[in-house]
Amino acid sequence: MSESPAKPPRRVLVIANPISGGGRGKVRAAQLADALRARGLTAECHFTTAAGDAGARARAAADEDWQTLVAVGGDGTVNEVLNGMPDPSRPLAVLPVGTANVLALELGLPKDPQAAAAAIAAGRCRSMTIGVADDRRFLLFCGVGVDGAVVHRLHQVRTGTLGKHKWLGPILHTVRNWPRFSLRATFADGRVLDDLSSVLVTRVRNYGGVIQLPRAVDPDSDQLYALCFRIRSRTAWCWQGARGLLRQMRPGRAFELIATTGLRVDGTAPYQLDGDHAGTSPLTIRCEAVKANLVVPESS
Repeated sequence: MSESPAKPPRRVLVIANPISGGGRGKVRAAQLADALRARGLTAECHFTTAAGDAGARARAAADEDWQTLVAVGGDGTVNEVLNGMPDPSRPLAVLPVGTANVLALELGLPKDPQAAAAAIAAGRCRSMTIGVADDRRFLLFCGVGVDGAVVHRLHQVRTGTLGKHKWLGPILHTVRNWPRFSLRATFADGRVLDDLSSVLVTRVRNYGGVIQLPRAVDPDSDQLYALCFRIRSRTAWCWQGARGLLRQMRPGRAFELIATTGLRVDGTAPYQLDGDHAGTSPLTIRCEAVKANLVVPESS
């Protein structure tokens, strides 16, 4: 990530998931819009009503006179807005009202609407490399294999708003019905890794708001980082999770960490993008030609 010159906006479009955060999304979005107007900006709120609505509104905004878009919700809402933007380099702000809020943790984004309004009005941005899985963008992760199976299960059984407690059932289901994937990763430099159980491609160190990935993962770089796992047993997966909680995850026999500009994952397994189920492999993962410009506070 790198800093861009500040460009204070005049008109701001707020795209909000009203049920995020147990229903706090609607209230926080309205508070943010009021705070922006109090600072002399024109602000309009759009509340989503169904899956895909945030992306559709972001797509339509390309033909309108908005200098900055704001996603109010969790990482999934941010992902949907980013994918709807015809020009992903347009300034994008985030008011985190989700479950894990990984992007907000990574960038130090405020949860308070007044503080968020101050940052948006200042117009300071940091650029961030965008990953693309087939034709869909991501800022955080593309996980193929075990974590993809957990997210897929959540997608199958999810009802209503999402809280951290709702992840427990899908995690236990995946552990009970332990999947055994066999994946191949082929990298841009020609390197090939076979018989992998999972591949996690990341742009950040924080996973799920609780697990710290290896320090070699550099969010400021222009590369993707692929954690290529060979772990087969439930016990070994739980041990790696514990190591992540203790900030002790390191490459070794359990997984390799490879920095790359792109890779292809072959074999059949579910995959997730930024915490949402996105499909089934095989798939090709690469870096987007342009970078996202994310609005950040002065202290970031």
